[in-house]
Amino acid sequence: MVGGETEGRDLLRLLAGPWLTEAAVTAVRLGVIDRLGDGPETPAETAAALSLSPEPLARVLRLLTAAGVLSEEGGRYALTEMGEQLHSDHPASMRPLALLYNSDFFTRAWRGLSDAVRTGEPAFPAVHHQGIYPYLADHPDDEALFDAGMAAGSSFATGLPAAYDFSTAKKVVDVGGGDGTLLAAVLRAYPHLHGVLFERPPALHGARERLGPLIAEGRCDLVEGDFMREIPGDGDIYILCRVLHNWDDEACHLLLGNCRAAMGPDARLLVVERVIPDGRHPLLTLAFDVHMMVMTSGRERTASEYEALLRPEGLTTADITDLAAEMRLLIARPR
Repeated sequence: MVGGETEGRDLLRLLAGPWLTEAAVTAVRLGVIDRLGDGPETPAETAAALSLSPEPLARVLRLLTAAGVLSEEGGRYALTEMGEQLHSDHPASMRPLALLYNSDFFTRAWRGLSDAVRTGEPAFPAVHHQGIYPYLADHPDDEALFDAGMAAGSSFATGLPAAYDFSTAKKVVDVGGGDGTLLAAVLRAYPHLHGVLFERPPALHGARERLGPLIAEGRCDLVEGDFMREIPGDGDIYILCRVLHNWDDEACHLLLGNCRAAMGPDARLLVVERVIPDGRHPLLTLAFDVHMMVMTSGRERTASEYEALLRPEGLTTADITDLAAEMRLLIARPR
């Protein structure tokens, strides 16, 4: 079989993907992105300001222009709307996510994908000799990078208050809610709500800073605990955002059973995940599915696979709504 010119070019673009990532992260690390956020410059001007070599910089800027990160006019380069999201001061900056995805401990784990496919075991423990969460606990610099990246990757969270009506609820419990980005968005959109962030002790440090004003107002509590053991009761709404995809089916059954035990008959469980649509193949969602295979024992799942997890634990799907970045909101209720 002989491929055509278009197919060959598209394949080369796919294979060159890591080079584009490296170029973008290089521009972030060297301060080029933040510098161009102040206005268009020639490569020589940027190089002089940042003590870089002009000619190599010009070649990187030209590549990032082709990739859509930058624009060029009259020899001067500027950030595009996409590029602005790599700026450190952007309100939804993805700079920490770029640094995380390009980090040594992430890229080394991905190099173990072949063994993961061969053995059926996640790549991360095989490469790093321990699971990702014990690894992070032992490597505080990587843990800080991971937490910042996860927070930066939560921009879709701002859409949850519009996607679900919290107006009749009084108490919302965010289970495994990280630094509280999602819970903060919900509480700010619904001033009558009281929030509970339930997390492991190490994860609550960043949450205290992000949720500090809401805690001071008496509208939010931080509760330490292990969701595989028990979950706080009396909530009207429970949220599991990007939690279930980290775990295998057995662990998900345990977690969902704990959620159901905490829920009253009228409570609702909001599952925020990249739910794989039946009969479609969204690239980003399926990329994260393989990423879960590399990093954890988890996976992205279809709606029917989630229902198969929910029903034995006394829950069932009530509705599914699309969010940004191929995220979806699955609303579950007691059966």
